[in-house]
Amino acid sequence: MEDTSLTNVTRVLAAWTAAILLIACGTPVSPVTPGPAETAAETPAPTVEPTMAAPTQEAASPAPQPTDAVEPTDTLSPTAVAPEEPTKLPSEELGEDVAIVVNGQTIAREAYLLQIEQARSYFLQQPGLDAASEAGQQALQRLDLQVLQWLIDQALIEQGAYARGVQVSEADIETAIQTMRGDDASRFEAWLAANALTEDDLRSQVRYDLLTAAMRDLVTSQLQREVLQINVRHILTSEESAATRAVQALRAGANFIELARQVSEDATTRSSGGGLGFLPRGVMPPTFDEVAFAMQPGEISDVIRSEFGFHVIQVVEIDPSRRVPDELWPVVQERAFVTWLEEQRAQADIQIAAWVTEAQEG
Repeated sequence: MEDTSLTNVTRVLAAWTAAILLIACGTPVSPVTPGPAETAAETPAPTVEPTMAAPTQEAASPAPQPTDAVEPTDTLSPTAVAPEEPTKLPSEELGEDVAIVVNGQTIAREAYLLQIEQARSYFLQQPGLDAASEAGQQALQRLDLQVLQWLIDQALIEQGAYARGVQVSEADIETAIQTMRGDDASRFEAWLAANALTEDDLRSQVRYDLLTAAMRDLVTSQLQREVLQINVRHILTSEESAATRAVQALRAGANFIELARQVSEDATTRSSGGGLGFLPRGVMPPTFDEVAFAMQPGEISDVIRSEFGFHVIQVVEIDPSRRVPDELWPVVQERAFVTWLEEQRAQADIQIAAWVTEAQEG
C-alpha cells in the first residue's frame, strides 16, 4: 500500500473512530480527559491480576462525555443518529431507590443521578449550547440515554472481568492519578471542580477505564494480524441523491478517481480520488464492510448509508493475507471489543426502573 493511502485512512480514522464507536456502537466511553501535565496516551497499562474481585454493586464513576461533543476534523460530520434504546423494557417492580439492575447487580438511584448530574455539568460547558432551546433539550435527553446505556455497559464489563479473574491494582490506579495530577496540584484541583468531580470519583473512573482496557486486551487477544484486506476507494456525500447521481455517472463510464475529486465531501480522501488503501474488516462502519467485503475488484457499489452519510465504493484489489498495520490495529481491537459488549448486552437480564424511563421521556 502506498504511504499516502495509509496516511489518508489513518487521518480519516482519527476523525471518525470516536464517532463510529460512540454513536454507532454505543461503547462505553471515558469522561476522563488528560490532566494538566500529561495526555491519556501516557497512562500506564493496567496490570491484569488473576485474583477474583467481585464487581462493585453500585456504579459510582463519572458519567461519559456526551457524543454530541465529538467533532470530526477535516471530514464530513456524521449525520444525526438516535442513541440505542435501553436493552430491556423498564420494570415497574423496582423500588424508587433503584435505577437499574444488570444480571442482579444493582445501580442505585443516587449513583445514577450523580452520573446524570456530572454528564450534564460537562455538557453544559460546551460552547454554543443553548440548554433552553428545543435542540438543547433534545441533546440533554440523548445525553441522559447515553449515560443509562454507559452504566449498563460498565456493569457488564465489570461482571465480565470478575468472571475471568481480571483485576486492576491500586498501584495502577495511583500511577494514573499521579500522571494526571502532574506537578501542578492546584490546577488539577481546579480541573476536578470544573468537571464536578471529587478525587474519589476520579479514582473510580480510572479504575473502570483501566479495567475496560484490560478486558479489551483479553477479549481481543486471539485476533489475527494476518487477514484478508481490500484496497478500496469511496465517494462520501451528505445527500442520498448526490450519491445516486455518482453511481449513475460511474456506471455510464465516469472515472472513479476524477469523480471522487469533484463530488466527494470527505475532505481527507477527496484529493486522492477517495483512496482509503487496504483495510481489514472492522475499521469502517458495519454497513460499509458488509458490502465492500462481498465485492470483486473493479466493482462499483450501490449507495451505502452509514453514520457518516452516503457512500459509493469501488474495490481496487483484494489481498487474502495481509498484516494489519499498527495504525489500524487499535481500531480493529476496539471494534471486536464492541462486538463482544453487544453480545453481553443481548444475553443480559437488564431491568430499568419505570421512574428512569419516565424522567427521560419527560
